[in-house]
Amino acid sequence: MRLYISADIEGIVGVVSRDQTGPEGFEYERARDWMTDTVVAACEAALEAGATEIVVSDSHGNGQSLKIEKLPETVQLVRSWPRPLCMMQGIEVGEFAGALLIGYHSGASNPAGVLAHTLSGSAFQEVRVNGQVLNEAGLNAAIAGHYGVPVIYASGDDVATAEIRDILGDIETTTVKWAHSTRSARTLTPAAAHAAVRAGVKRAIARIGEARPFRLKAPCALEVRFRHRLPVEHLAYLRFVTQVDTYTIRYEAEDAVDMSKFLMFLFGYSVTATM
Repeated sequence: MRLYISADIEGIVGVVSRDQTGPEGFEYERARDWMTDTVVAACEAALEAGATEIVVSDSHGNGQSLKIEKLPETVQLVRSWPRPLCMMQGIEVGEFAGALLIGYHSGASNPAGVLAHTLSGSAFQEVRVNGQVLNEAGLNAAIAGHYGVPVIYASGDDVATAEIRDILGDIETTTVKWAHSTRSARTLTPAAAHAAVRAGVKRAIARIGEARPFRLKAPCALEVRFRHRLPVEHLAYLRFVTQVDTYTIRYEAEDAVDMSKFLMFLFGYSVTATM
């Protein structure tokens, strides 16, 4: 049984502010440990439950947050950017029985949740597909669904896990903290959170036969609402992009993979990029 894990940091135990999310923050190294240890707990639980191989996507920041030397030997790790399938790169190789989303957060337009955003907190206000608001979990579940892989588990704060179940249905989730605001939460200790994740992953694998892939109806009408006007004006110059209003563009994607590539372009492209 092969399993896939996509790991982010904002939904990890103890993470409550930007001080934990990037190299400039005074607690970033500790947060990297909390994130890595959470992924290790999920991997170990999966292996104990019968997994034979696990592919993990380091899906936060520069894509190099997980400490590779701490992961089990049976794990393969996707690192750094850019990558066509964004936070789900690697799921296209071989067959997977299920996907797990570790350390996820709520979407940009949700008024609650710790460090809520969708893909780019500085760029995007909201992402909709076929009229439905999707957070990162929903977008990534759609990419997994394109390859016939169901999302069977997610962890994060209480707002994120509720939002994920609203989109994906009755999957197993683990809440590791309870949001007070965008930068405050009541949180478990790392040890307690890792034990809870272990138990949750095992419950999810026990229910794996119930899981169904989350599939988008193609073509996918992707609408992205930006925080600023100028990117919308520039993107509207492209003949395949429609400007919906001052802050919103629309792109008709062929499928979830095409959608992922376009989103990767939107938040990854820079005219000043160098080799």
